[in-house]
Amino acid sequence: MEMLEDLREFLKRVCELSGNVINVESMKDEELIEKAKNCLNIVESEIKDYAQQLEELSISMEAQLEELSKTYEELATIFEVNKILGTFEYPYHLSEKIEKVLNVVKNAIPFKGVIIKLKTPDETVDYKEGYEVDLDSVEKKINDIGELSGVVLHDFSKETIFGKMNILIVPVRSINNYWGYIALVEKEQGIFTAADRKILESVSQQISSALDRIEFMKDEIERQRMKEQLEIARNIQLSLFPKNLPRTEKIALAATSVPAIHVGGDYYDAFRFRDGILAVVADVSGKGVPAALLMSSARAALRSISKTTNNLKSLIKELNNTLVEDLTDDRFITMIAMHITDDGKLTIVNAGHDPVYIVSSNGIREESAEDIPLGIISGYNYEEKVIYMPEGSFVVAYTDGVPEARNVKGEEFGFERLEEVLKSSSICDPENLMLRIKNAVFEFSKGASQHDDTTIMVIRYS
Repeated sequence: MEMLEDLREFLKRVCELSGNVINVESMKDEELIEKAKNCLNIVESEIKDYAQQLEELSISMEAQLEELSKTYEELATIFEVNKILGTFEYPYHLSEKIEKVLNVVKNAIPFKGVIIKLKTPDETVDYKEGYEVDLDSVEKKINDIGELSGVVLHDFSKETIFGKMNILIVPVRSINNYWGYIALVEKEQGIFTAADRKILESVSQQISSALDRIEFMKDEIERQRMKEQLEIARNIQLSLFPKNLPRTEKIALAATSVPAIHVGGDYYDAFRFRDGILAVVADVSGKGVPAALLMSSARAALRSISKTTNNLKSLIKELNNTLVEDLTDDRFITMIAMHITDDGKLTIVNAGHDPVYIVSSNGIREESAEDIPLGIISGYNYEEKVIYMPEGSFVVAYTDGVPEARNVKGEEFGFERLEEVLKSSSICDPENLMLRIKNAVFEFSKGASQHDDTTIMVIRYS
């Protein structure tokens, strides 16, 4: 009787927990026992299901924990590699850093052999180390492949060019460069996995980023060095222009030269020559340092020859002969050479240069080129043209950077605009007229990059 009462209490409790409504009091003893058995079976089944769920959950948690552990290991490896490669210095000492990186990688991916081939902007890394594996054979086969297009991952279950060998090769490349590769040969236990590949790809990416930084730094250092050298060249070139232009009681000069790039091939000079002043404006073919070097050579030759000749025609002829010997076939110099004396006599030799303008109260007179540039034909006879300058008149000489200056629309400044500036200029000093021309050209071409040097010389006879 006591046991039956306990069963009734048990069933009541189960009913309360399950939310079922059963009249336990009215049940007969046999029915009560049968009902209790059914409840026990249900409880036992649920306990078994719950136990299975707990077991599955435990397995899942273990798998997730293992995955988290692997992820942590990957992150720790990547972090350590980043610490090694991320510290930047120049020189970079890449070989030393690669050895440290390999020690970190080996802790994460135990391998029997490794080959690293990297060709960097500063050094070549050729690293090979291992045991129980034929690394020479592997290296030869990788070299036969050439530049790797992607990751190579082989286990020993199938025959490949590497035989039945477990091998993981990751190229080291960036967007613009293929630097080389890292090859791991035979894992100490098991085979190389997708997780191993992931780690090695991350290491490869960090190495390529480091190499990109090295290349950028090297280029930047080279740019800075070139900038310094160009600055030195520019200062040397500026020192070749006359510091003080000569003048007499009746002759005054003004001149300027602005290179399109750091140094240029335009040249002007003025110095005492016989009974007057020799003024020269020239344009060396080409641009940059080569043109500047030719310009300095022409200046030296001109000044040297001027000491031993008596007239402009002979001077330019000898200068041409000298330059023919010095210049290559694709180089030449256009030049306007002017000798002016206090009596207003202006002698001009135009060797393939732009026309000069004589500006006076009578208007503008153009004197065009008649002879070939210097440095082309040895023994060429250059002709002189003699003009007698009116008092208060100007001679304007320039290089083709003036008429060929372009604006943002691609239009050229041209000779017509230059003549308009000359026509609108009232009588003034040569410095003022030179600045008017220069300002007009630069205002016209504002915002557009210029491809030629700009040189202007103005001579006033008063």
